Amino acid sequence: MKRAHRHLAEQIRKALTDLGIAEPRIILEKPRDPEHGDIATNAAMVYCKQLKLAPRKLAEQLTKRLALNPELIRLAGVAGPGFINFRFADAYLQTLVRQILDSDEHFGEGKDLAGKKVLIEFVSANPSGPLNVVSARAAAVGDCLVRMFRARGATCHSEFYVNDAGNQVKLLGDSVRARYETLLGNEIEIPEGGYHGEYIVEFAKQLVDDEGDKYSKLSAEDASNTLGLLAVERHVSMQRNSLERFRVNMDGWFRESQLRESRAEYAALEELKQKGTLYENDGATFLRTSEFGDTQDWVVITSEGRPTYFLPDIAYHLSKFKRGYDIIIDILGPDHHSYLTKMAAAMRALGRDAEQLEIILLQHITLSRSGEPVKMSKRAGQMIEMDELLDEVGCDAARYFFLLRRTTTQLDFDIELAKKQSDDNPVFYVQYAHARIQSIFRKAEIELKPEKADFSLLNHPEELILLRRLREFEEVISDCVVNRDPHAMTVWLREVAAQFHRFYHHCRVITEPEELSLARLALCRATQTGLKRGLSLCGVNAPEEM
Repeated sequence: MKRAHRHLAEQIRKALTDLGIAEPRIILEKPRDPEHGDIATNAAMVYCKQLKLAPRKLAEQLTKRLALNPELIRLAGVAGPGFINFRFADAYLQTLVRQILDSDEHFGEGKDLAGKKVLIEFVSANPSGPLNVVSARAAAVGDCLVRMFRARGATCHSEFYVNDAGNQVKLLGDSVRARYETLLGNEIEIPEGGYHGEYIVEFAKQLVDDEGDKYSKLSAEDASNTLGLLAVERHVSMQRNSLERFRVNMDGWFRESQLRESRAEYAALEELKQKGTLYENDGATFLRTSEFGDTQDWVVITSEGRPTYFLPDIAYHLSKFKRGYDIIIDILGPDHHSYLTKMAAAMRALGRDAEQLEIILLQHITLSRSGEPVKMSKRAGQMIEMDELLDEVGCDAARYFFLLRRTTTQLDFDIELAKKQSDDNPVFYVQYAHARIQSIFRKAEIELKPEKADFSLLNHPEELILLRRLREFEEVISDCVVNRDPHAMTVWLREVAAQFHRFYHHCRVITEPEELSLARLALCRATQTGLKRGLSLCGVNAPEEM
């Protein structure tokens, strides 16, 4: 798919080298205005000072030195301050149909990240209850990125960090015990900061039904500890089931409790101590994060001698480095702005390359129904649960809608729109295009035989535009990976679906001569392949009937 790119880059590089530039770096990009061309370079503006020429003058000289293969690409002209624009040759675009058909389910795959080992941690919700829609957005984005990294050749693993130790587990146990004892006639108030969701009541009822007053016979502390651990396991199982229903299958579930049992946080503390990055103040132990890029130092051991939450987090991230990952990505909520500098500083203090660690901060999500905000879950008493949303709109719509906005942008999820069976619904629109193509093949009275098709007949403007969109697929995946944001895939899918509908309106698929019908059927199949692959990378089904 990148044959024309490589050819153009080589020609520009050769022209610059001939003019005296040593090892020029060539950047090719898509012009903002498609009227200007399919691809452009700013090389003239980058190297004009070195060659002591005006940008447009250098651009004109470069164009005269380019020996372009007319079967691949042609010059479109110099524009603006010195951009050089190019258009792909029709012959090159027409060859893409066979390439896509041959690639089939592997369309868009590449090896540019072969050998890279990537870990993406996402969701990592506290095991204090069901997953909510905030976790659902993280799941959709994280899983999509995992699929895209793998498509580009990386070995990519997904991981869920289970916070099954610390104060939230104690609060959970106290909350369950309060509900449990109350059901047995012993009124106990839920502690301040405890959990009030209906799912806590459901669990307490189940305990009473199955075990009677068994846990009342324990001391309050033992009962809370035991019930807290039971609740954690129940909720982790619920969360795992919700994710699997959402087509997210985590490769790893890393438990904080196991980390603490192995005393990994103290091993990390000892490493920091050996590197001279700790100091004492008022009985507490501080990490000198301010010396490693953060704005302040942070406590790792309190004056009471207990680790802060930061220390096990350091140990967990250190384990990621020790497991040999080249790229380590955390997907977190918008309230973690200081986390990257803080954790990166800790990794630097441990002698690790903090550039390997990346934090994606997913912005807030709001749910609406017919323009009215939806805030509360009937069962959880807080934010809408993931399963509640899936019950109402389905997995396909939920996953797709969570990708409709950039990760840096707040997302407004319109529940009624997600349920619509019309072109207003973005996922329906794309899925319908896929199903419509399948309908064409069901109704066609001739068999698709690409080897007999004359692809040079695909010269209608709408056919060529569709081919241009399909050619971009591999680049879109790469851009999503580079930007750590799968949003661009939904844009591409929408554009391809829209262009297919325009092509179908202007170009009769079954027509004369038969060679043209075969070529257009092949183009339909190539488009269907692109839509199916794009939807698959988003974790969305591509139905053949709607």
